[in-house]
Amino acid sequence: MVKTTIILDDEIYKRLVNEALEKYGSTRKLSLLVNEKLAMAGAPPRLKRPTVRLAVELDAGKIQRMTEEGWEEAARWKR
Repeated sequence: MVKTTIILDDEIYKRLVNEALEKYGSTRKLSLLVNEKLAMAGAPPRLKRPTVRLAVELDAGKIQRMTEEGWEEAARWKR
């Protein structure tokens, strides 16, 4: 780890302190919080999962049957 000094706007500092208090119960973890935020800022954006909306309600039994039928159909494609 490297120890360094950064200068923050007062408002940003207050928000970070409040978040550290909420998350960790102390400001002693302020460096950890800043590191987490910087790591997240450099992380690649998460891809959104596709959402499918159905016009009918499916119960577990119907989903199981559809899955089995789908596997059977897929197995026929390989022939």
